[in-house]
Amino acid sequence: MSATLKRSLALGLTVFLICPFNSALAGWVFISKDNVGNAYYYEDSKTVRDSANSEVSTWQMISYSEALTAPNGAPTQSVIQDISYFCRAGYESYKQFYIGYYSGPGGSGVSVEQIDTSSSAWERVIPDTMSYLLYEFFCKPPTTLK
Repeated sequence: MSATLKRSLALGLTVFLICPFNSALAGWVFISKDNVGNAYYYEDSKTVRDSANSEVSTWQMISYSEALTAPNGAPTQSVIQDISYFCRAGYESYKQFYIGYYSGPGGSGVSVEQIDTSSSAWERVIPDTMSYLLYEFFCKPPTTLK
């Protein structure tokens, strides 16, 4: 292989690896945007449905349209959270187990804070909110193929 070809391949591989299109969004599935432009995603391969207990556990990511502040004061543009939904009618609720704050959009940049929220209480889902839209998304019955 010629030296020129080797350099071209090395350059191409380097560009691919550092390209902004090779983002942290790989593996994340878009759900929706809210009324201020924040984008919501979930990691499909990490979603677990427990029909016997009416529960769905998943990893979600919110990519904010504008920078916010993490609890420690650091600027953040996205969060990733481990969350479960209790999908029984009349008991619509969710519980967050972990949240990570990131400096860039789509879970990119550096981790600026991580919080174990596993001791938090289950919270009721409030109708007509983004929380309710996410609840409905995860708690809808799986579609069956005919």
